[in-house]
Amino acid sequence: MTNNSYNITALRKSTNDNFGFFYLLNKLDLKSSLSKRYLYLQKFITDKDELEKEFNKIEETISLLKTPQNNKIFSDIENKLSQVLDIGGTLQNLANSIVLSDMELFEIKKFAIIADDIKQLLCGLNLIALPDLSAAISILDPEKIRMTTFYIYDAYSAELAVLRKSLKGKIENQSIESYQKITEIEDRIRKQLCTELQIYACDLNTALSKIAYLDLLLAKAKQAKDEHFCKPLIADKNTSYKALFNPQLKDLLHSQGKKYQPVDISFGQYPTLITGINMGGKTVLLKTLALAQYLCQYGFYVPASEAEMTLVDKIMICMEDGQNHLQGLSSFAAEMKNMNIILSEIHTDKHLLVLIDELARTTNPAEGSAIVNALLDIFCENKVCCFITTHYDKITSDCRRLRTSGLIDMDETINEKNIDSFIDYSLVEETETNAPREAIRIAEILGANEELIKRAKNKMKK
Repeated sequence: MTNNSYNITALRKSTNDNFGFFYLLNKLDLKSSLSKRYLYLQKFITDKDELEKEFNKIEETISLLKTPQNNKIFSDIENKLSQVLDIGGTLQNLANSIVLSDMELFEIKKFAIIADDIKQLLCGLNLIALPDLSAAISILDPEKIRMTTFYIYDAYSAELAVLRKSLKGKIENQSIESYQKITEIEDRIRKQLCTELQIYACDLNTALSKIAYLDLLLAKAKQAKDEHFCKPLIADKNTSYKALFNPQLKDLLHSQGKKYQPVDISFGQYPTLITGINMGGKTVLLKTLALAQYLCQYGFYVPASEAEMTLVDKIMICMEDGQNHLQGLSSFAAEMKNMNIILSEIHTDKHLLVLIDELARTTNPAEGSAIVNALLDIFCENKVCCFITTHYDKITSDCRRLRTSGLIDMDETINEKNIDSFIDYSLVEETETNAPREAIRIAEILGANEELIKRAKNKMKK
């Protein structure tokens, strides 16, 4: 089980997850390693204005990408982005007054020229404004030929040029003093170049960040366009989705020649109990709600045809992820540990989204349903936005209830190969306090042992 609330550090350090967030991050068409580092430094945004500004920028970028006359411009920009290296360490050395090596000076020169080329390509698009680096380029390109190479040019010193010319064709051991003098002059020039460049360290850093952002912005826009994600509207009270889907599962099903059924759902500041058959999509729904909220608050479009979303301060998830046994915890112990953390948060002023899958599933049904009821009562009293899935009966807490529709009765033969086609994953309001009972029927469809099925049916009659 996990209790995740990704912050800057967690996003940077995490490599995978169990609800599809990093699946989408890994699919982003980022052109440079710089942008990948920038991506993992993104923060979880809780400010409405900041998010709306980002969504508007993505919308503007999608519009520009769809304009045919911009195809060549964006192709050229992406080509330039692919040449950008992460020179953050070099710029830090420059800012700290460290004399840079020829390689580091080359890195800065190459980056500054590429940044200037991108700046020219962006003219008229109004996506981002890059600082003017022409003065920094002039320092490193005294011959004004704009080649992305660097060495201590003769143009930096007449004395250096004369010494180098005088050494042509001479045997090295006969010109030790001249070589030493050349080295001294080159060292002096490097120091002077760094002093001159230090004035532009801030502009260079700004350009580095903005180019990383440009790469990420283009990747976000292309992903939103290609995956048919929507621009979320930020609401004050309730969240609603039309045709919400999980891209990772959708891709998997399509690769198997199967269809994916999106769902519609709306909710507010109250707990919701979700029941339904095994294989009915309850766990997938929780994962998709988490995914959509994370995407939104990291500044991405969301996987739905329409979305109106409230912002939260923290997303708290409790579901099986296979890590508990590695930590020496039983499933129930891990659940209770997570419940302690969640309950400690609900008495703060934080706006939470809590997602709990099959709470107390490993204990006996009587005590398990009592725990679920007790937790729902607490969430009701504290107006917590929460979803809990369960198979337990006798959940009497005064909460909202949804049920996944489940198996469709069809004349066609249902078997283990096509059963997915006969499940309706849509959500309906539920009034019953008992969970649906179709496990035996599904087990029979899946080819469970005949004697086991027969005895189970007889037990149900008693």
